[in-house]
Parts: sequence; structure tokens; C-alpha cells
Amino acid sequence: MTNAVTTGRLAGAPAAPPTPQQARSTWPRMAALGAALLVLGVLALTWSGTGPRLLLAALGLFAVVRGIVLLRSARAGEVERSGAVLGAGAVWVGLVLAALALVSATTAGWALVAAVVLLPPVLAAAVAARRAALAAAAVVAAALALGLLAGADALLSTGRVVVGVVVAALGLANLVGAAGMARIARRPAPAPVSAGCGGCACGAGGCGALG
Repeated sequence: MTNAVTTGRLAGAPAAPPTPQQARSTWPRMAALGAALLVLGVLALTWSGTGPRLLLAALGLFAVVRGIVLLRSARAGEVERSGAVLGAGAVWVGLVLAALALVSATTAGWALVAAVVLLPPVLAAAVAARRAALAAAAVVAAALALGLLAGADALLSTGRVVVGVVVAALGLANLVGAAGMARIARRPAPAPVSAGCGGCACGAGGCGALG
């Protein structure tokens, strides 16, 4: 659900700062995605009957769209073969999630519980800050254990609450990132370098300093 810059940070890869032109095309998408995730997370937390089904269906739709984009990029040669495999898997998982959301609220609830079960290893593998990832995974595992001891209904509520909080937090993170991108987008574009200037003397006072 995060953007490419956030993905690079999670993986620990250095990311070059975006240019104002890139920021102008990126921040509206980040803001729209963040707002949608925040609304879905809040609905899942406050609307126990229909909120989880809407959240699951929306996540499935998002996975299908992302998978189709990856498949088209792979067909155009823009990504490697692994991208095509990932895209096909995302389409399949998205369709399954959307189908489960249509069955019943209980089915959607168990699907969210399964997502919570998969969340700790995903956090441990994806997040660069190991201690923070392990702490978050421990909290999720403890919540699942408490829900399991309290019974099926409590376990379903735990899955709904955990997924709702995670999705809402991702929405807030995207909104914060969109605000940062909007600030970058308002910066003036750097002046183009003339064809006869290689930029080598700029640090020494300009081309006139060479004479």
C-alpha cells in the first residue's frame, strides 16, 4: 500500500530525493491513497458488520490493480520476470480477497485474522529497523494469543482491530508523505545548465574565475 519511496526505505535502499516535477505528479496520488486507507481503516474499526468487508474488498481491488500494472510493465520489458510473477500472484490474491468479502462478514473476519497471522513475519522481513519490527510483531502475536484464549468472537474482533489500525496508520503515513511531496513540488525548478557549461567551474566562482 506504500509508495516507491517508502518501499525503498523499508528495504534499506537509498532513495534519491525527488525533483519538484516528480513531486508534483506524485503527491496527489499519495494523498488520495492515504485518505482512502484512512477511511477504510476507520470504517473497519467502527463499523463491525460491514467495515471489514469493505476493507477486504478494497484491499483485493488494490492488489488486482497493482498486479495488472506489474504484468503490463513486464510485458513491455520494464520490469524483470520476477515482477511478472509478483503481478500474477497479486491478481490472484486480490480476486480471492474480493470473493471472500462478498461471502459474509464472518468469512471476511477470518480472512483478516489470517492476514494478522501473516503480519509478524512480513514485518520482520520487510522493515529495516529490526527492533521496531520485532516489537510490533510481538504486540501482534500477543493480541492474537489473547483473542484466541477469549474465543472465536474475540479473535475475530482482534483481527478486525489490528488490520484496521495498520491500514489507518498506513493511510496517515501516506498523507504525511504527500504533505512532504507537496512542499517539494512548490520549490522552483533548478535553472537549466547551458550547453557550453559542464558545471566544473561553478564551485570555484564560475566560468569567469578560470580566466
